[in-house]
Amino acid sequence: MDIQTLCGVLTACISVDTNQRTQAEEVLKQHEVAQGQVVNLLRVAAEETVDAAVRQVAAISFKNLVKKNWEAPSEGAYQIPEEDKAMVRDNLLETLIRSPHMVQLQLGEVFKLVVYADYPEKWPGLPVALFPNLVSQDEGRLYGGLYALRILARKYEFRDEAERAPLNSIASAALPVLLQLLQQLLASPAGTNQVAMLIKLCFKIFWSCTYMEIPDVILQDAQFAGWMQALLTFVTQPVPAHVSAMEASERANSPWWKAKKWGLHITYRFFNRYSVVKHAREGNDRLFAERFARECRTTFLEAHMQLVSVAAGGAYTSPRCLNLIFQFLTHALEVKEMYAHVKAHWDSILHNIAFPMMCFSDADAQLWEEDPHEYIRKGYDILEDMYSPKTAVANFAHELCRKKKAHLDAFMAVIVQVLNGYQAKSQAGTATKEDAARMDGAMMAVGVMVRLLKNKNPYKQSLGPMMVNCVVPCFKSPFGHLRSKAAWLSGVFSDTEFPDGKGQGPTYSLLLQSVVGCLSDPELAVRVDAAVAIRLFVEEILDLGLLRPILPSLLSAIFQLMSEVDAEDLLATLESIVEKFDEEIAPFALQMSQQLGAAFWKYVNTADEDDEDDMGSFAAYGCIKALNTLLGSVSALPELYGPLEDVLFPIMQKMISHDGEELFDEVLEMLAYFTFYAKTITERIWSLWPQLHAALTEWGLDYWESILVPLDNLISRDTARFLGSKSPDYLLSVYQMVEYSLKGEYEEREVVCAPKLLEIVLQVCRGQVDQWVGPYLQLTLGKLATVENRTLKDTLVCTAANALYYNAPLALGLLGQQAPGAVAQFFGLWFSMIFANKKSGKPKHFRRMHDKKVCVLGLVAVLATPDASLPMEIKAGLPQIMAGLLRLLGALKDQKEEMDKYAEDGDEDEAAWGDDDGDDDEDGEVDEAAEDAYVKRLAKMAGKAGGQGEEEEDDASDDEWTDDEEVETPIDSIDPWVLFTEQLGALAGTNPGRHAQLLAGLDAGAGAALLAVTEFAEKQRVSLARAAAVAAEGQTA
Repeated sequence: MDIQTLCGVLTACISVDTNQRTQAEEVLKQHEVAQGQVVNLLRVAAEETVDAAVRQVAAISFKNLVKKNWEAPSEGAYQIPEEDKAMVRDNLLETLIRSPHMVQLQLGEVFKLVVYADYPEKWPGLPVALFPNLVSQDEGRLYGGLYALRILARKYEFRDEAERAPLNSIASAALPVLLQLLQQLLASPAGTNQVAMLIKLCFKIFWSCTYMEIPDVILQDAQFAGWMQALLTFVTQPVPAHVSAMEASERANSPWWKAKKWGLHITYRFFNRYSVVKHAREGNDRLFAERFARECRTTFLEAHMQLVSVAAGGAYTSPRCLNLIFQFLTHALEVKEMYAHVKAHWDSILHNIAFPMMCFSDADAQLWEEDPHEYIRKGYDILEDMYSPKTAVANFAHELCRKKKAHLDAFMAVIVQVLNGYQAKSQAGTATKEDAARMDGAMMAVGVMVRLLKNKNPYKQSLGPMMVNCVVPCFKSPFGHLRSKAAWLSGVFSDTEFPDGKGQGPTYSLLLQSVVGCLSDPELAVRVDAAVAIRLFVEEILDLGLLRPILPSLLSAIFQLMSEVDAEDLLATLESIVEKFDEEIAPFALQMSQQLGAAFWKYVNTADEDDEDDMGSFAAYGCIKALNTLLGSVSALPELYGPLEDVLFPIMQKMISHDGEELFDEVLEMLAYFTFYAKTITERIWSLWPQLHAALTEWGLDYWESILVPLDNLISRDTARFLGSKSPDYLLSVYQMVEYSLKGEYEEREVVCAPKLLEIVLQVCRGQVDQWVGPYLQLTLGKLATVENRTLKDTLVCTAANALYYNAPLALGLLGQQAPGAVAQFFGLWFSMIFANKKSGKPKHFRRMHDKKVCVLGLVAVLATPDASLPMEIKAGLPQIMAGLLRLLGALKDQKEEMDKYAEDGDEDEAAWGDDDGDDDEDGEVDEAAEDAYVKRLAKMAGKAGGQGEEEEDDASDDEWTDDEEVETPIDSIDPWVLFTEQLGALAGTNPGRHAQLLAGLDAGAGAALLAVTEFAEKQRVSLARAAAVAAEGQTA
């Protein structure tokens, strides 16, 4: 498409005629892969004679095309030809520099993409073309050059030393030029916004060049002194008069205050990293720190003290700058020499500067009145909190008072005076809004000091009276923000050991009742703060009778708030109520699921509409988390799962897809509840299996562990459906998912769960899937040939052991068909693993009780195999099988005795170990214990298995007891010691020759091991019989 035609099409793209616009966009799309199209779009964007709006459309189209096709998104996909790429590289920088701002922003994104992809390998001449612009007398060209240099430097901002070499040459060439420019700009009398923007870019480039390490050039005397002085000069000099004359609401966005922010960013980072020499890394950082500590840190501290004084005098300082200033001062407290240098002034700063900043400001009042939703959002937004001056001064106050009790005593004297003064005026009816603002600040200060006050005399004895006498009256205050702050502060102290009790007693009850009363407050912010504070009370409450009568109205109030505001903390309150009331929440479960489901869809839709709306995603996560807590609370009431499924199935159906990737673990946990606790598994729940298959094989391999749980439940709880279905064919699906995982090029630790799915099928469907034993063994042996990861190797061998337990004659025959010598090779590997030790002497493989047990079952099945089905290699190796069994059973016995000891000592929940050996259960409720264990497994699903892929010799790395031990399996009822001894005894009668061969090879040590196993098996028989009798007695009763 020639330039003239392209300009016409681009003009049509901004037409008010929808049809014309749509047709033009389609034409552009058709020409995306045309030779020269990307170059022509850049030419139009660069052409000064073209209408500005058309240039902008050209720049956007150019950006989209480069993003899509500069590098092929997949093999075989279209990629911009090298000839066109070269033309773009040759012209992009100059076009970027000369373009107006709106076009420059679009081209900046393209410049970043091309730099990240091609520099320096394919664009080595970029710095040579860029640097002359840094000394240009043309402000536009100078700005464009700095803008491009910032993008180039930022590519290496977070790179490690090995990748940062190009940045060192850039810094060496650019920073001296930038320092000279910066010095000129600081000396210039022109206080224009353009000057501020240039200064800001200089600082941002300097930030990128020095972020990971101090470059060589900064260690030069002139450069070090020049940059430190330039920073000091800029952060302390006043902003131009025209900035101070701006409306207060507009000043923070002024280029001058944005530039100030970057200057303070750098001074704080330097002070934080380099004010203590021993904390700096060897090399350039240490050399820089030695000089910085000697020449700059005191001067920088005094400069920040000056800035604080200016702010205290009433001069405007932007909120972000105040935040950085107090972060600086807070860190200065940690540096012994700096703390001592300002020792006489710290209390004054806290009392006269920091405390007033904690108080309820005019800006707070205006936002409270004009936009309560925004007031609430800012109060619960993590990023807002991080950058807030109030947060910074609160941290400063806490750290100063923590450093020495004298500071705490002096500050609390001020706070107590404010608290008492306000109460006196309030009772007299003379309290003003200024008094209320200071009271608000005093309560915030008390909340900030909570940890110190709870643990230091005389404060910890006075907390109850203080809350009753000073805070509780504020619940009746005419000032809404005081009612709000009283609710917040009550929540902060809800876990306090008051003189009359913790989690109970008159003081606790009074505070709880006061906070609950705020749920009907006319002010939205008060209601939200009260609802959030209730979570803290619920976590500590000992007598649910305080809340039980009001539970319906409490839930109703929270649901109403959820419909009015988006606050994830409300979900946390709801979740805490569900956890605390557990099964008592059942009457409200359906309503809660409907409300939470509606909230979830609202948050998801909000996040979809705004890709950068992380708060919507966080809130959606909170909804799913609360719903899972609700499902867990009613797990003993399976009749509720049907109505709950009606509400929640659409969520699972939608989110078991790429759309739900951010919430996938939580949604799989939800599905696990329905597949385990529901009375029956419904048709629509089964319909999710293909979605699980697609997710795993398309993008969700990282979620194998979480996907395995609902698959296990589906197979175990509805085996007939699993085996009988042909459309979809679930057995084929199992094979395909495992094949995809084991044959793909993935990290071995990522696919450990794949063979576990085969284990589930072999155990649950024993005797019913003969046709799949061969393919399973083929997959298993194929991966065993190359596997290095210990955990995966153990799991693969256990899969083969499960095949032997499933049907030993069949499995042995199929093993022999795999390849010549396959039987000997596999059993040789297996026994080498059984007898392998770590340096500590502990077994290197099969560390889990479950794995040892599976190996025992497989080997015992081999012992029971008729001679006709026993390969010659096995017949010759029967003594080795006996030795392996004794090794496994002995280790398993030791492990079980250790587990029992932990259980007796109360260190572990007996059910958590998962091996049901038949010991007496205190209540005889084996099924409940199994379900409790499963709940624990569900609770852990979001945690990924870590550290299993390393060959660690440290005993502390042993993963003997994993969450897999908490899963109910078909082999739980089998006692391995009893099984072994019974089979050995049976052989004496049915195959005396084999029995004699097994015993003949035992030496004295092996004989003793056999005796120990036999004695332990007898104990197990007695224990099993006792447990069976208790269970039978319970059923009779």
